[in-house]
Amino acid sequence: MSDISFHALGPARARSGEDPLVAFLLNARRMPVTISARDVNRLDSHRLQLLLVARKQWETDGIPFDITDMAPSFREGLERLGLSPDHFDKEPLQ
Repeated sequence: MSDISFHALGPARARSGEDPLVAFLLNARRMPVTISARDVNRLDSHRLQLLLVARKQWETDGIPFDITDMAPSFREGLERLGLSPDHFDKEPLQ
């Protein structure tokens, strides 16, 4: 299997041009992926949609797709946008 591709999300989505997450996902297609959400200050619906669709695609392909180091603001964004704050956890929070 290929090496894991790693991407660290920036504090907020890039407003000028395409978010770097898009290019990363396109280049990492069919490879295991780890995305760090450590630096996210605000999760917006566009980024969330990208992450949900990508995770579903990787899942369908049977390839690991992990979001790690989720900042409290990332989890708050999930909740604000209608998902459980542990939506991307491998094991739900207790």
